[in-house]
Amino acid sequence: MRRHWRTALRRTPVSLWNDDLSDWAAALTYYAILALLPALLVTVSVIGLANPGATDALIADITAFAPAESGAALRRPLEAATHERTAVWLLVVTGSVSAVWSASSYLAVFRRAMHAMHRVKDTRPPLRQAHIIVVSAVGLLVLLMASAFALVLTGPLARWLGRRAGLAQAGETVWEGLKWPVLLCLVACLILVLFSTGPRSARSLRGALPGGVLAAFLWLVASAGFALYATHIASYSRLYGSLAGVVVFLIWIWFTNLALLTGAQFNVELARTDDQGSEEP
Repeated sequence: MRRHWRTALRRTPVSLWNDDLSDWAAALTYYAILALLPALLVTVSVIGLANPGATDALIADITAFAPAESGAALRRPLEAATHERTAVWLLVVTGSVSAVWSASSYLAVFRRAMHAMHRVKDTRPPLRQAHIIVVSAVGLLVLLMASAFALVLTGPLARWLGRRAGLAQAGETVWEGLKWPVLLCLVACLILVLFSTGPRSARSLRGALPGGVLAAFLWLVASAGFALYATHIASYSRLYGSLAGVVVFLIWIWFTNLALLTGAQFNVELARTDDQGSEEP
């Protein structure tokens, strides 16, 4: 088993290069931006309607995930959405439609990339794919919104439970320690939904789990490394001026998609290694 994993890890970077996965990551980045920003605007607007006092903390938590230079670029439209009260429902409706459309396009590209990795031709007609992709896109957006609601709602709930138990400070401490594992579980669900768009052989939980864990680990490492690089070494502000935050955000999303594709490619190589091992006498 260990030998198979080492072989798969060694083959994965070569396959990444041969299959042009950096180009697939660039295409996914385009649709990710088109889907992510409307989804975040809708989420912030809905939470603002339910609890206006919670939006500032939510925006701070969302922008904390992005590299430092892109945090301000992401914060501005989200704060503008909280101050827009006259046409908020129009923003929610149009943003939801735009997010579902773009997320569906994202999943369609991810599906084609998965089939290309597996060297399998997707023979299902587009009309038969459409409803599956749309349902999966809605599921992804619901998980994304659930992550935001988890950040907003579970904090006050934990503090209330702590006060009821006479342990006010303990409730907040427990919440601070548990919210990140909960969010990590939601991220894992997002990754598994993405991997389920591939060929039938790649849809099992057992087959998707190793690459999902690797993708999450690579995303965390790449995000931390790129944040340090963008903050202390790179000179994006001098090169791009006021667009530096946008450029940093785009590069970070590209790294995110590359980590996802790397995890999926690792699953492919692991399956090939297992098949070759089973054929040996």
